[in-house]
Amino acid sequence: MRMIRHQKVLLLLLAGIFTLVSVAEVAEAWPWRRRVSRVRGSSGPVQVAPKADGEAAGLQRLRVFYNYQLASGDDVAFADRIRVFLRVQEPRVLEAAKPVVAEVKITDLSDHESTRVRFIPVKFTEDPQDGEKLAVFDVTNYNEQSPIVQPAKVYRIYVNLHGKADEYGSDTALGHVPSPYYVATSGETRLDRARRHVAMRTFREFYHKERGWRYAEQYRMDCHAFYLWATGSSTVGAHNGTANLGRLFGGRTPYRNGSNISQLAAQAGIHGDYVRIPGHTFMLLAYDAKLGQVWTIEGNFGRTIEVAMRPPGSGWTVGHLDEQHVRSDLFEVASQEASTTFYQVSTEEPPADSL
Repeated sequence: MRMIRHQKVLLLLLAGIFTLVSVAEVAEAWPWRRRVSRVRGSSGPVQVAPKADGEAAGLQRLRVFYNYQLASGDDVAFADRIRVFLRVQEPRVLEAAKPVVAEVKITDLSDHESTRVRFIPVKFTEDPQDGEKLAVFDVTNYNEQSPIVQPAKVYRIYVNLHGKADEYGSDTALGHVPSPYYVATSGETRLDRARRHVAMRTFREFYHKERGWRYAEQYRMDCHAFYLWATGSSTVGAHNGTANLGRLFGGRTPYRNGSNISQLAAQAGIHGDYVRIPGHTFMLLAYDAKLGQVWTIEGNFGRTIEVAMRPPGSGWTVGHLDEQHVRSDLFEVASQEASTTFYQVSTEEPPADSL
């Protein structure tokens, strides 16, 4: 009898230990499931956009960096061309025996089949600091039967640098500029200009996070806070640089649902628009009708910022920006920011391991 009682006690102890372990496993697993739901949302799988051009995989990674501070200025907010600024620290580029030419692969995010390649001379200008030069080139519609660059659009650009030649290939390549360059064009309306302003702020932040650089922006690493910061400097009703969604989307401009995105995109740009899904918030960039997907930029995506692609869902809550949402003094403020912020960031040496 005593042995039976000992066996019962042992079984009870084992059962208690199993229960505690099970509870601990559930407690540990629950936060993981929540993180996944914040990234994936409820409309289907999400894909992080490619970070590199696969065709440039064999080329050397250059110490050449995009300068978003200059590119974000209102003075280069063009509708029919894109001005790209480069911070060049790569000796083989700075000391190249031949003039430098940029091989530009540009894609309209609303049409993934639209990629075109152009070779454009690079002009070196001032020398902001020792060991670095500023370079610039324009992607234009010169002699194009169908425009490469159109108003109020979002583009992705990959850049390889070459020594000038009659024909270009791997033997003329100096290397490739790491990371894609995302850029938005301006347009005829104040809303077009405002959308570009919002998009370029987020692209600058995305790029700095990709490079591992710090930037003097004040927002929490939270998806909702990221959108409020992104639109806070350009929208009416904002407080301390944070947008007021209740002031923007309600009354005359009510929220839409995800099924309206294709129609909204066909009428005008959607970059800068707000989306909320269960557990997550993000900003729209473009809608590709052929893929049936939207391009997005998302804060707190795995504790960082990512450009991604998602199939839109009918249950999405969409806030569509309108002309009345734009601050009347926006572009005066934007010009001042572009002229002062560049000097704060351009003097920061990119870390040696940033490539």
